[in-house]
Amino acid sequence: MQHEDAVPHLAPWRALVLYLVVGLLWFGAGDAIMPQLVQDRALYLLLQQGQDYVFVLLSGCYAAWLVLRTMRAEARRSADRQALEASEEKLRLALDGSGSGMWDWDMAQRRHTFSQGVAKLMRYEGCNFSAEFRFKPRIHPDDRAMVGQAAQATLEQGVPFVVTARVLCFDGAYRWFEARGTRHLDDRGQPVRFSGIITDKTQQRAEEDRLRLAASVVENTAEGIVVTDANSHILSVNPAFSRLLGYEAAELIGKRPSTFKSGLHDKAFYDEMWSSLHRSGHWRGEIWNKRKNGEIFPERMSLNAVRDPQGHVSHYVCMFTDISEEKQRERQLEHLAHRDALTGLANRNWFVQELTRCVHHAVETRERMAVILLNLDRFKDVNDSYGHAVGDEVLRHIARQVQSALRPGDLIARMAGDEIVVLTRHLKHRKEASDIAERLIHAAAQPWKSPDGFAVVVSGSAGICCYPEHAQDAALLVQGAHAAVYGAKDGKGGSNQWCFFNEDMTQAARERIALESRLRNAVAQGHLQLFYQPQIDIATGGLIGCEALVRWFDPVDGMISPARFIPVAESTGLIGPLGEWVLGEACRQAQAWSSQGLPDISIAVNLSLHQFLLTDIVGCTRQALARSGLPAGRLELEITESALAARPDEALTVLRGLKDLGLRLAIDDFGTGYSSLAHLKRFPIDLLKIDQSFIRDIPQSADDMAISHAVIAMGKSMGMEVLAEGVETAAQLEFLRQHGCHFYQGYFCSRPLPVGEFTVLLEGEAQRRRQESLNSLGLGI
Repeated sequence: MQHEDAVPHLAPWRALVLYLVVGLLWFGAGDAIMPQLVQDRALYLLLQQGQDYVFVLLSGCYAAWLVLRTMRAEARRSADRQALEASEEKLRLALDGSGSGMWDWDMAQRRHTFSQGVAKLMRYEGCNFSAEFRFKPRIHPDDRAMVGQAAQATLEQGVPFVVTARVLCFDGAYRWFEARGTRHLDDRGQPVRFSGIITDKTQQRAEEDRLRLAASVVENTAEGIVVTDANSHILSVNPAFSRLLGYEAAELIGKRPSTFKSGLHDKAFYDEMWSSLHRSGHWRGEIWNKRKNGEIFPERMSLNAVRDPQGHVSHYVCMFTDISEEKQRERQLEHLAHRDALTGLANRNWFVQELTRCVHHAVETRERMAVILLNLDRFKDVNDSYGHAVGDEVLRHIARQVQSALRPGDLIARMAGDEIVVLTRHLKHRKEASDIAERLIHAAAQPWKSPDGFAVVVSGSAGICCYPEHAQDAALLVQGAHAAVYGAKDGKGGSNQWCFFNEDMTQAARERIALESRLRNAVAQGHLQLFYQPQIDIATGGLIGCEALVRWFDPVDGMISPARFIPVAESTGLIGPLGEWVLGEACRQAQAWSSQGLPDISIAVNLSLHQFLLTDIVGCTRQALARSGLPAGRLELEITESALAARPDEALTVLRGLKDLGLRLAIDDFGTGYSSLAHLKRFPIDLLKIDQSFIRDIPQSADDMAISHAVIAMGKSMGMEVLAEGVETAAQLEFLRQHGCHFYQGYFCSRPLPVGEFTVLLEGEAQRRRQESLNSLGLGI
């Protein structure tokens, strides 16, 4: 192609030289040879003339041949030019169709040439792309140095130019482009042109990033992934697969997944799995497989079929997660669902289910059973006194003790915070149930000893409900045992610790629940009132104080006795807010009387054991005094002897806190408890109140008179004042006067009075005091 292309440029010169050489040789040879060969001049001239004609003829033929050859060469050049143009057009169309464009840099003329494809790639919509496009400024700053180095290497060393960089397009967005090119050298080996193609790689780059991310996810995911071909031969596994099953990838490539079958699933399981896979293209479920070390473990697996463009299965992809820990948690939750987390005993749900099953069985076998509900007495006091950590340890101890006292076949569960229930089976008679109840109560009462050396003993009460005598289904058996527990606490059973169920208990339990609800409403709606019983100075007969006593006037039932609602308040925790209201109202009323100009008397308020030890009684009292404005010296708080005896050290701390407020302290119902005199002398007590049980039979009972005399003498010897409760006769009052008792209260003076009637009594006391003052001044009438 290059030889033929050169002919039109070289042939004229060669033809002229050839023509001159041939002409010189032709005429030179004729002039040299013919004179020697031809002597005849005429013939010589004729031959010479013929030589000229032959030369002209040959010259014409030679010229014709040259013209014909030139025309053919031109035709070939025209055809080649057309073919080149067609080829270039095809190349342009191919480049444009492929999303690529061609670029060329004429280094001699410092001119760039671009195909239309480049303008499209650069999102150019103008008319003169070559004039407006400058490649270097549009390269992303982070890629500019790299592109420059690659171009320099290509121009200087001839290495192929291949770079991928971000270029700023005319729509303002950077896109990824790949440029491939090469240099062209001149005859001296110097680069004169730099050309190549440029391709938009933005989508490909995004796809590569996505694939790289997907590959990274596969490599780093916690789920095991295995890929097989259509014949279930393993092609690849990810690192998580190797970690979960213990196999290296090389050990499994080419093998089948049956290598790690557990053997726990039958053929029907796998048939169903493959049927679902062929039907829907996927299967999900739980399966057991085997690790390399032989350990069998559960998996949650997802198996999917991958199809080629023709719809034929080409691969299977399996993803699975080791759910061993999840199964363990499920077992733990299942355990917790039926077990008490603190004691380890069964819980209420499990017990009711088992009790229901046993009742159904007993219907057929005529088995006798009993539900024994063990309620721990005042266990809340343990938590409040020693803290919940100690309370939990005590409860675990009791659970172990009670469980060790069971017979084989008996069932035990923890029903609530302080309740343990036992189902005793195969009983022959009722007494066997009560014997078991006593054994359980005795086991629960075994002392728990702390690491610090102190012991905690908790008593219990048991309610017994028998099948089939008392109830015939699980719910009624448990309900009956609950009702019987309260009967045991009220002393209605065969002992002071256990009680069999009877129908009256159900009604009593319902009444107790209703009473609790009504009491809550009474506290909130102001149905409670305070009555005041006068306290009299025995020596002068003057009114020196009163005791505030709470009364409940129900809109429907009228007055409800404190003997009914105070135990309910104590057992339900209502005693706290109830006692706080009583204390605040008593202080307010006492100060109100003073504001009316009536005598400044003291007012006594009873504190329950719960209120005294398990609430912030010091803070509550301080607040009541501050709100009412009552001087602390006029408030007297009464604490029962049993409350002080129960926890003497804690009681001493509380009493000192109260005493620091400046109020008076009294021991109520003295003589009925078991307080130690050693402890008693430590308490900052101002007043002893002799219980009315020791006053009631005076003067008929010599024992009561001796006890009362001893209490009065002891109180006086310890620097305390003494008040007798329940004085109803003049003889009782005379006895107390003779033995030096300071004060008394009771029906002999007055019953407890509502505020209006007590105000009238105070007004009379004020009149009496004014009259005494006038008499002392000699002005009396």
